[in-house]
Amino acid sequence: MSDTLKRTQLYDWHVAHGDVVPFAGWEMPVRYTDIRQEHMAVRDAVGIFDTSHMSRFWIRGPQAQEFLQTLTSNNVSKIGVYGGQYTTCLNEQGGILDDLTLYRVSEEEYIWITNAVNGPKIKKHLLKNAEKFEVSIEDRSSEVSMVAIQGPSALHLLSKAAGKDLTDLARFSINPVTLSGFECYLCRTGYTGESGGEVLVLNTPIDSDGKQRAIAFWEGMLELGEEYNAKPCGLGARDSLRLEAGLVLYGNELDESTSPIEARIPYAVKFKVDPHYLGYDVVRRHKKEGGIRKTRIGVEMIDRGIPRPQYDVSFKGSKIGKITSGVMSPMLSKGIGLAYVKPKTVEVDDVVEIDIKGRTRRARVTTWPFFDPERYGEHRTL
Repeated sequence: MSDTLKRTQLYDWHVAHGDVVPFAGWEMPVRYTDIRQEHMAVRDAVGIFDTSHMSRFWIRGPQAQEFLQTLTSNNVSKIGVYGGQYTTCLNEQGGILDDLTLYRVSEEEYIWITNAVNGPKIKKHLLKNAEKFEVSIEDRSSEVSMVAIQGPSALHLLSKAAGKDLTDLARFSINPVTLSGFECYLCRTGYTGESGGEVLVLNTPIDSDGKQRAIAFWEGMLELGEEYNAKPCGLGARDSLRLEAGLVLYGNELDESTSPIEARIPYAVKFKVDPHYLGYDVVRRHKKEGGIRKTRIGVEMIDRGIPRPQYDVSFKGSKIGKITSGVMSPMLSKGIGLAYVKPKTVEVDDVVEIDIKGRTRRARVTTWPFFDPERYGEHRTL
């Protein structure tokens, strides 16, 4: 692999136990055993992922809240200490520079967690815009590793590691906690549709000692998780899990020419905020008046085949859009995907045609998640 690719603190473990591939400028594990097995471990028990390739910025200062409100589309003032929110960072045209999670760890201190592919771009954006505010920006990505622990038993495993009950921690909270002797922040979120958390493991710099600490934490979680059938999981399962949940991926569903309203993530956008953020007027117009150029839909294959990115989507003989993400769903044993189509062209249960390598294949327009939310996912009841 190219010498320019970056490696996380856990790289040595990954390369010894899994299949490592280039991803967003990093060398990351795509799988350790079988992607379907890893996927189902998360749906039925616990999966553990390395997410250290994502960027982590500490933002501090008396004007931190005001600064962040000018750059993110949710309402920063609603985040209490140890709270968080999903949000987007926009350009002046309302396009998405990145989607991110933002956490508040003290009155004047926040943690911004951003996608790996956008780390350098967002860091430059933050530093440029911080010049007008009394704030500091610190990139701590290389000294804090990040591990996602996901699945219906994830919080039980984390409780075991903490020596206390963590199962009632609120969604989108960030919690200082000691896990198996490691000082951490436990963020109650994830990218799988299941319960669990993302753990920021402090004091794990990307040097030999830090790597040893990160690997010790990782192996400790796997060992503690044996009674819950925990498995290490790679990028393959991460992608199929997020697709089944209908979650967006930057570079596929999100980019600088797509607004949050077009992407159908309106929960990341608020309008009664002051000061207004970059892109506010465009996104408000999309929300209040329309004018969007495309809208995101889900598709579930009726015929055999997997809808892949850039495959054409047609309805009644007319091309209406393209697939952005697609996979063979381990849960449904059929192809599923996300697509952008022209607004008001199709509704749920309409049958569309997808051009799969020159062959027309039928798919049903559907909503998400693709799985039964009563049996699987964060809000399962059965």
